[in-house]
Amino acid sequence: MSEATQPSPVRFGYIGLGQMGSAMASRLLSTGATVTVCDLDAQAMAALVEQGATAAVSPAELAQVCDIISICVPADAHIRQVLTGATGVQHGCSTGQTILIHSTVSPQTITWARETAAAWGVHLFDACVAGGGDAAKVGELVILAGGVSEMSQPVIDALNTYGSLVIDGGPVGSGAALKIGVNTMTYAQFAAASSAFDMVKTNGGNPQALMQAWRHTGQLGKLTESFTGLLGIPPAHIRGAFRDSLLNTVSIATKDLELAEELMNNADPRHAMITSLRESMTAVFGLEENNQ
Repeated sequence: MSEATQPSPVRFGYIGLGQMGSAMASRLLSTGATVTVCDLDAQAMAALVEQGATAAVSPAELAQVCDIISICVPADAHIRQVLTGATGVQHGCSTGQTILIHSTVSPQTITWARETAAAWGVHLFDACVAGGGDAAKVGELVILAGGVSEMSQPVIDALNTYGSLVIDGGPVGSGAALKIGVNTMTYAQFAAASSAFDMVKTNGGNPQALMQAWRHTGQLGKLTESFTGLLGIPPAHIRGAFRDSLLNTVSIATKDLELAEELMNNADPRHAMITSLRESMTAVFGLEENNQ
C-alpha cells in the first residue's frame, strides 16, 4: 500500500478517569495511540496529559476528534449525562464512530444507549472490564462484551490492547449482565470468607488454619485471596484514607448488587439472598463497628 493510501491512525477518547479509566487510557498511550481524555477531575486529566494525552473540556469536544470513544463512569445516570447532557457526546459525534461502555451498569441502560447512539449513526457496545487497574496497565483485563460479532477490527484491536481475554457474552447488553453476574459471585465469596473468618475466630479457632484449609481445598481464587488481607483488622486501625477507600468500595459493591437485584426475578427465593448480600457489605468490609 502506498503512503498516499495509508489509513489514518485510530483516534481514541476516554471519558471517566477513575482508577480503571485512567489505567486503560494509560495502556493505550503506552502503545503510541492518539488519546483524548475528559473528566471532572483536573488532576486525573493532567496525569494523562503528561503521558501524551490531549485534554478535552467536555464529552462533546472529545467526540469531535475521536473515532472510538470509551466511557468509564460510575453509574447509569452518568452514562445518560455523558451521552445526552448539555455538553454530551451527542453534540459532537458523527456518523461511523464507535462508543464503548466499560462501566458496570444495567443492561437496560446499554439498550437505551445503543438505540440512542444508532439515531446519531454511531455504533455502541458494552465492553465491561474485570481485573482491576493494575491488570489494565499491563494488558491483562478480562473484557465482558456484548455484540462482539458486530465490532470493527479497530475496536477488537483496542480491546485486545488492554485485555488478555475478550469474552463474547452475546448480543449488546449481555456483557453488562455478565459483569453483574461476575461481581455478584465475587461479593458473595467475600461475604462468605468474612463470615467464616469471624465464626472461627470467635469460637476459639485459628483463622490461619482456616486460610490453610481454604487454600488446600481450592476455595481461594485470586480476588478472594486478596480480600482476606482485610480480615481481622481491628476497627481502630480503619481510619483516614484507608477508611475512605473502603467506604468507596462498599458504595461500588452496593450499587453493583442493586443492579443484581434488578436483574433477579422478585419471585425467585434467591432474590432475598442478593438483598441480604447487599445489606451486608458494610460489615463484610469491616466498617460496621467503625462508622465515625
